[in-house]
Parts: sequence; C-alpha cells; structure tokens
Amino acid sequence: MTDLTPLIEQAKHSELFTAPHLEADLAAFLAEQSERIMALAAEAVASGVRQIYFMGSGGSWSAMYSGAYLLNRFSALPAEALTGYDLIHRAPRRLDAHAWVFAATYSGNTEDTIAGLRYAKSRGARTIGIARRRDCAIAREADAMIDYDSTALYILPLAAVYLFALEVARLGGYDGAAPAIAGLQALPPVLGRIYRDSQPRAEALSAQFADSTLLYAIAAGPLYGLAYKFALTVFMENIRIHGSVIASDEFRHGPVEMLDRQRADMVFLLGTDDTRAMTQRVLDLVSGRDNVRTIVYDVAEHADVHPLLAPFVLLIPLQWFVVYSALRAGIHDLDERVFMGRGILSQGGANWP
Repeated sequence: MTDLTPLIEQAKHSELFTAPHLEADLAAFLAEQSERIMALAAEAVASGVRQIYFMGSGGSWSAMYSGAYLLNRFSALPAEALTGYDLIHRAPRRLDAHAWVFAATYSGNTEDTIAGLRYAKSRGARTIGIARRRDCAIAREADAMIDYDSTALYILPLAAVYLFALEVARLGGYDGAAPAIAGLQALPPVLGRIYRDSQPRAEALSAQFADSTLLYAIAAGPLYGLAYKFALTVFMENIRIHGSVIASDEFRHGPVEMLDRQRADMVFLLGTDDTRAMTQRVLDLVSGRDNVRTIVYDVAEHADVHPLLAPFVLLIPLQWFVVYSALRAGIHDLDERVFMGRGILSQGGANWP
C-alpha cells in the first residue's frame, strides 16, 4: 500500500484542506467579527427590513443556505438562498429598498455573485459582501463588508450568517438563539479535537471506497447545505467522480427505485435535530443491502455540540475523507483545476471561485 504521509503533509498547505487551521481561524474570526455582525442584525431589525436574500455560488451558496434556513425557522423575517443569476432571472418583487442581500464569494470577484450584487443595488436593496479580502470587486461595490482573511471559504461565511440569523431570531424573541450563539462561540477547540481524531477513519474509508464512481450525500435540515457542498462542489470537483445530493425526505419519492438495478455508495449526514428520524429511516432502509455501501457521519458522537451547529463539525471528517480519496486517485495538487479558473466558463474578466 502506498504511503500517503508525505502527500498528507503537503495537502495541509492546500486551499481545499481547511480543517488543519479551522480551530485558530474560527476563533480569530469570532473574536474580530462577532460584535459587528450582531450589530448588523440589530440594524436590520431596527430598520424594518422585510426580506433577506443570501446569495452565492457553489460552496458559498451552501453556506448561505444555512442563513436562510435559520431565519425561516426561527424568525418572522422571510429569507431565501439564491445564486446570483437566479436572483436576476427571478427578479423577485420583494427585492427593493426594504430588502437586504448578502453576497458571498471567496475571491470577491465571482462573475455570478457580482452580477447579482449589481442587480440588487439597482433595485435599491442594501448589500453586504462576504469575501476573503477587501481588495476585491464585492468589497468595492457592497454597502457593507465582512472579510475573513482565511481559506476557510465555507466555515467562516457560515459563521457569519449563523451569527446574523441567530441574533435576528434572538431579538425577535426566540429563546433558543442564545444557547446556539454561545455554542458557536465555544466551538473552535471542539473543531480542533475533531480534526485530530478524524484522520484514521478517513484513511480507512478512502481505501474502502477507492473504486467509487458516484457518491450520494443524504441529509436534511441544518446539514442539507453541507451535503450540497460535498455532493456538488467537492466530490466532483476534488475527487473527480460523480456526486449528487438527496434530501432525506425525498429519497423515497423516486431515488429509492434505483436500488432495484444499481449499486449505490451513500454518505449519510445524521444530525441531532428534528430531521434525524427521517435521515435514519433512509439509512435503515438501505442498510444491509448487497448493492449499497454507506458512510455515516453522526453529530451524536459529539455530545457537546449544539444540534444547529452540526455542519461545522461534520465538515472536518468529510474533508479528511476527500483529501485521502483525492490522493489515492492520483490527484496530488488539491488546488489544481482542469476547467475552473481558466476563463472557460466566465465572462467579463470575472474568475473562480
């Protein structure tokens, strides 16, 4: 068996593999930005905002999904998660001077997100950019800016929208917001522990699934955004195999029939919130079938983590699995792309990601 240790050490310096420094980066971000983001939430409530749009592409969209999920579940403020061009093509009637638009892009120069931001501004909406650095198009054009100076392009934007949405919910009277915010503030050392503990299992799983050509990600609720991220922007982008995301409650409405004739490799993300029972039902259904192989990541293994914070912790074992799987597939430069970032699909000088 090939010794992957030197490649793993090299991978720890890639932009893809953020887990090694999430503990430090999240702690720094929370210390520097929490007060400001919560002040933005107070401003939104005081100003009488009527609609929030969370906008991004790929992994950025998956983080923005969580902001919309939290606001819709725990506040009376309507919210949607859209891509930039989806915002433009829908042209929603509620996009006006009483709307706020969060626009997330790692580079700050993503074509889709810039186009959506400009469209939102043309409709009179207040815009808040989220990007790695302030030296970018989003920072120059947004009305307000949240920058995070880290390669953690999922976790730190996720923390930003979590703080914003939970504070809006708290100000609106949701009693469960304060414990969730406190749990987020206490999360960095937990992420460090999970990073150190997750490696051996990931190495073993990557060997077991080295012949996989398609991975389904099955999840719901707070974990759906993470499942989307890995199925559609990590399994395909970084391991270069097929990927698909299926909401747990939708599995029996069509997808289950593939099991009559097809083999399936399925990654289950089990939360400890109300959606757990439905995801477990799907897992129970497929377990033991000769043509199904499963990987299960369960937040219940981390009893000190608030149920709403599930995506923060399950990102780490998923990343370990992807890193090992990519290296086994001969993809040793985890940041190299064949099509993305080469101007093949971009217009107007924009870039990826």
